[in-house]
Amino acid sequence: MIRLGTGFIPVQLISGLYEVPICSKGVWDRLLEAEREDNYGQVCGMLTEGIPSDVSEQKLFVMLYMESLRKIRDETGLVVPWYPSEPEDKDDKIKYTIYTSADKMVADYSGLDIYAVDDIPIIEYWLLERDSFISAMSRTKDGRKYLNNAYRLTCTEADEDLV
Repeated sequence: MIRLGTGFIPVQLISGLYEVPICSKGVWDRLLEAEREDNYGQVCGMLTEGIPSDVSEQKLFVMLYMESLRKIRDETGLVVPWYPSEPEDKDDKIKYTIYTSADKMVADYSGLDIYAVDDIPIIEYWLLERDSFISAMSRTKDGRKYLNNAYRLTCTEADEDLV
């Protein structure tokens, strides 16, 4: 698993410096919900004690914390490979949203109970999510093609072995 050292994210506000532990996947989901609803006060207490009492500082506190975690995710390469693709047959497009497929994939890959997935640190969840996705996609020819196309989109330099 990826270990980041101390396991804390420093968040500097006017009211002081907060050393916030890396949250679980379940808490991350609640943070995302608060972000969508622009309601940060309730989730601040989930991160650390002694939270700022000012509403604007609470919002800044959560936003800085989430941005720090997203930066770690991006810098460590824990992003699930993505490639814009459409189904070959437009009628095959699913009309429903599946909310727990990533959790199910992580649970199956890691051997965890699907409900235990919410309790693992978010950094470890991102690692397992990425690896389980790559593992599942690499099992088929179409999946490998998808992964190669996704990889190609991340490349910024030309391959030297091309003639």
